[in-house]
Amino acid sequence: MDELELIIKKIEDNIDSDDFEVIMIECMKNIESNHNEPGSIEPLLKLMERHPLTSFGSPGAIAHFVETFYKKGYEEKLIISLKRMPTVHTVWMLHRIINGADNKEYYLSLLKHISENKDYYEKIRDEALYFLSIH
Repeated sequence: MDELELIIKKIEDNIDSDDFEVIMIECMKNIESNHNEPGSIEPLLKLMERHPLTSFGSPGAIAHFVETFYKKGYEEKLIISLKRMPTVHTVWMLHRIINGADNKEYYLSLLKHISENKDYYEKIRDEALYFLSIH
């Protein structure tokens, strides 16, 4: 395992711990210092995909980090992740993109697809439906 994978594993190993937020912030500071590149986005999104109902903050350290790559590849990686396995958190991250997007219709159609797909958890579908209702 490379260093980035080990850091992400530490976040994942502590998802259910009482110290999760503190550990996640500490790990994200390490990623920001030592892996501050677009290549770090996908492994973080895949972490979220493995835990689709987990809250990673509001917006949280991971969202703050990946959003630093806004208009530098972040949106495309988020869309790929949403097509693989939407999560409560990545649906919310899509909502944040829609707020400032020029091509809102494409993103809204993705939200609509998520809200209607019975293969996804009801909580994720409901989140997508909620954001559709406010756009």
